[in-house]
Amino acid sequence: MVNSRLLMSVVTVTASLFLMPVTRWVDGLPIHAFANPALASFPEQSQSNFNYVPPYRGIPRRTQGAGTRGDEPSEGVTLKLLVPNDHTGQTLSGHPTFFWYVSEIPEESVEFSLVESGVAQPIFIEQLQLEKAGIIRMEMPKNLPELVPGKEYRWSVSLVSNAARRSNDTFAQSWIKRVAETPALKQQLAEAKSDRDRASIYAEAGAWYDALNVLLNAQSTNPTNGSIREAFLSLLDQAGLTEVAAQERQRLARY
Repeated sequence: MVNSRLLMSVVTVTASLFLMPVTRWVDGLPIHAFANPALASFPEQSQSNFNYVPPYRGIPRRTQGAGTRGDEPSEGVTLKLLVPNDHTGQTLSGHPTFFWYVSEIPEESVEFSLVESGVAQPIFIEQLQLEKAGIIRMEMPKNLPELVPGKEYRWSVSLVSNAARRSNDTFAQSWIKRVAETPALKQQLAEAKSDRDRASIYAEAGAWYDALNVLLNAQSTNPTNGSIREAFLSLLDQAGLTEVAAQERQRLARY
């Protein structure tokens, strides 16, 4: 019998086509990150007027970890969840999309997990083998029950070097909370003229996951759009994701 709260399914996981893998890292950043003079055209902090308004500030809501390894995994792989660093990110979606960043293609398998707070059995687990580095997305399957407004859920990404010794995993975890869409916000979104406008509305409403999803989708389909690019970089900066933003600026300097 299949437990209705646990679904193992094939999910298309894609790395953004506009990201570039890096190969040598020191303290979370590549040693050549700011060596290119062309980076002068991309300031370290975005000057975009894109404004993310968090629902509140609090204790850090993302964690990183690594076990004591007997079987050494891929060296130098940096794993970062694309979430705010000091509060729970919110979403309006019942089936949100989750994003994380890996600096290199890990040799080990990757496990994504989504768990309701206070419930031991995961809602969803997916095992995958990454084929590209950069920003990775995971869409919550539509055939699962929607996230419940007002509830918090924990999601995590683990690099599984030894399935028999999961204490050795490198992992990162954070939380997501679904909130209800107000009539006023629904009207604003209906009147939005562009993807950037929609993302801005989400960001000002504190809907982190929705703003990020719109910007990344728009960036992947139109990577030369400067307005989308600057809004994306600004969103990363405002959430404290400066290392990922630095890598994006380095990549953009090549174009």
